[in-house]
Amino acid sequence: MLSKNYIRVKVRYLAPLIQSMVGVESEDIVLETGAKLGNLLEELARTHNGELGKWLFSENGKLNQGILIMVNGSIAHDLDMDLSDMDEIVLTIPFDGG
Repeated sequence: MLSKNYIRVKVRYLAPLIQSMVGVESEDIVLETGAKLGNLLEELARTHNGELGKWLFSENGKLNQGILIMVNGSIAHDLDMDLSDMDEIVLTIPFDGG
């Protein structure tokens, strides 16, 4: 059991491209309480150095276009979104069904 100072979130990677970069389909990540979605993405970029970081962020540090992030089933639009213990975050590549 984690102390009150930490939360655990589950990150799922739905696109084969992302899975090939990180080597897993999902993983649990421990963050400090009060962590934001942006903090999680920065941690993922550090943990999976190289390709994932380049894919997530442009050279100026902004989130790249073409990334779909969902938190607990809802599309996330704000990197300042607070994360809570047991949240599920999905990273995938949007597709056009047309």
